[in-house]
Amino acid sequence: MTTRRPKLVPLSVWAEETFGEHAPHRHTLRNWVIAGKISPIPVKVGRTYFCSPDAQYVDPVAAQIKRMIGES
Repeated sequence: MTTRRPKLVPLSVWAEETFGEHAPHRHTLRNWVIAGKISPIPVKVGRTYFCSPDAQYVDPVAAQIKRMIGES
């Protein structure tokens, strides 16, 4: 029997799995969602955000700076 990974997990669960005991506060996570710093973008269902278990934190500003100075 193959175990299936969930398609979406609550944002707090993703943060705990990604950052462990150093997971950001829920307000920080919500700010990241609003700023587009989690990819793929989490989905809001009711009052809770859900994201893909393999989602990643990305900083669009840092990525743009790297592109501007020629880093990959």
